Parts: sequence; structure tokens; C-alpha cells
Amino acid sequence: MSEPDVFLNEQHLRSADSLAFRSVGLEALDLDRVTRHIQDAFKRGRYPEQWPTEALGYLLRRGCAIEVDGTYYPTVAGVLCFGQEPQSLIPDAVVDIAHYRGTVVGREQLIHFEKDVSGTIFDQLQRIESYLWQNTHHGMNTDSDSFQRRELHEYPRVVIRELAVNALSHRDYHLTDTSIRITLFRDRIQWDSPGGLPPGVTVENILLQQKSRNRSISRVLYEAGYVEAFGQGLDIVVNVLRDEGMDEPRFEDIGAAFIVTVFGRKLETLQVGLYAHLPESQQRIMNYLREHDEVAPAELIERFAPERSRRSVQRDLDQLVEASLVAATGQGKARRYFVLGRKG
Repeated sequence: MSEPDVFLNEQHLRSADSLAFRSVGLEALDLDRVTRHIQDAFKRGRYPEQWPTEALGYLLRRGCAIEVDGTYYPTVAGVLCFGQEPQSLIPDAVVDIAHYRGTVVGREQLIHFEKDVSGTIFDQLQRIESYLWQNTHHGMNTDSDSFQRRELHEYPRVVIRELAVNALSHRDYHLTDTSIRITLFRDRIQWDSPGGLPPGVTVENILLQQKSRNRSISRVLYEAGYVEAFGQGLDIVVNVLRDEGMDEPRFEDIGAAFIVTVFGRKLETLQVGLYAHLPESQQRIMNYLREHDEVAPAELIERFAPERSRRSVQRDLDQLVEASLVAATGQGKARRYFVLGRKG
């Protein structure tokens, strides 16, 4: 029997994120952060007692570092999770966040563009969740059975977090000149993660046949409490949206990227808490603005002035702008008002 027939090809057992950098050593990693991670994971009950408690032993066991002839090298997972400056070694491991006031991409619709969100995966997760949570709507509604008020959110927080984790933990970090793109529209959030679905996984079977492209990263995120169970992130998203009575997410595999789109809760269901503190006249203006991408002052005055004076309508608009619920762009006849995607 020939050699290739009896020896296992060990390279095939390694995930893409367990490959090492030859050009740097463990000085590229924040070993104090590794130690804190081990301690926190142990407190969560997600780290076995018999496993190494010192940073080096953990890194080797978790696939975040390798040893070759007595020299230690960090892997892709080690750099992304615990690196001092991850983008110095993996420049394209960044996230772009775009926020549009309407439902289509367009320069005139752009509210915010944040390019090259960097740092470790944990830093990126915190920034993604923070921006999306602060710039989507939150309110209250009344339970039809108990008449008790309950919190409602345009997007459940667990959905935002799970999709951020999914994008960062499953992207193909070997692809260059591309980044994760997260786009917030008026009615949806779109997540574009470089790299299509792994072989054997399709949009049709993704909830049944999930594979992890970056196993070491996924395990570190599990230990850190960002992942509840391996391979169940998208299942959680689907189930939470269904339980909340929201639209199902849309999955697309375009080869170069995997795209997930989540549609927000209808804002009228948040009305009780979103604008309840406003005078009725301002609530009506907000409702009208929500139905349009942007509105000229003359249109608003024509719509509401028959019932109230022009000066009263303008005063309401000024107060809404001051409250950061509405913003204005342009001057004179080109001036337009639109609803800000800010926390209500």
C-alpha cells in the first residue's frame, strides 16, 4: 500500500482560520486579553476545567496559534480575535456601514457612511450592534389580552447580534479587496458577507446543512457568549422573527458573497411609545414624513395648514428637528425634511 493511501491529509482537517502567519510571532497578540477571555469563558461555564488556563496553552488548543520547531506563530483566528492590530496583517478584515433614509441606494439618500470599521472581531461586533440599535426605532405597545405595555423594537436585538456574528464568523478572510457591508434602509437591514456558501450548503438547505468556514473563530465567540449554540445562528434569527410576527429573512448566495436581508417591524406597531410624548399635531407630521422619503416645506404646509397656521406647522417642524426626530437638507426651495433613523 502506498504512502498516500495510509496517511491522513491533515491539512484537510484544518479550517481556514487556523492557518498561521509566518511573518510575525505571538507579539502580534494581546495576551492579557486572551487571559481575560479564558477567565470570562470559565465563569460562563463554557470552558472545560481540564483545559489550559495560561494564554499560550489556550491559543494552541483553540487553533489561535501553532508551534513549528519551537517557534510560535499566530493564526488568522488568533489575530482576528486577539490581535494588537488585526488590520496590519489582514487589511481587508473590515466592515463598512451605510445608512440610507429611503429604500434604495443613492448619494442623496445617504445619512451616514462609516468605512473600514476595524479592530478585533469583538470591537467590530460592538460597533455594529451599537450603531444599528441606536439608529433603529424602539417603542411600546399594549398587549391585547392583558392590556399591559411591552417593549417593541423595529429589529429584535438578538437578530442584530446573531447576524453580525454570522457575517464576521463565516466570511472568507482569504478574499481581498472586499469587506463586510451592512446597509440600513428605512425598511430593512442588508448584510453582505464576502464568500459564498460553503460546498454542500445552499439557500434552500441552509437551516439544515450549516457548516462553519472558520471553526476556531466560532468557538472563541461561543466562549465569549456571542454564540448560543454551534450552527444555530440563522435558526435563531428565523425563529425569533416568526415568534415576533415579522417577515421572514431573505437569503441570497451570489457566489462572491452571502447576503441576508431582514425587514423591520412596521413602525405603526411602535406608535404607543415612539411618538406618544409628542403633541398630536407633531405626531401627524411624523406619520406623514414616515410615509415619504423626504418632503418639501410647502407640501407639509399645504397638507396641514388648512387646519393650523403656517407658523404653527413650521414651529412643529423646528421642534421635531431640535428633538433629533427629523432632519432637514438643502436651502430655500430645495429644502427637504425627512425622518431620522434615531432611537425613539
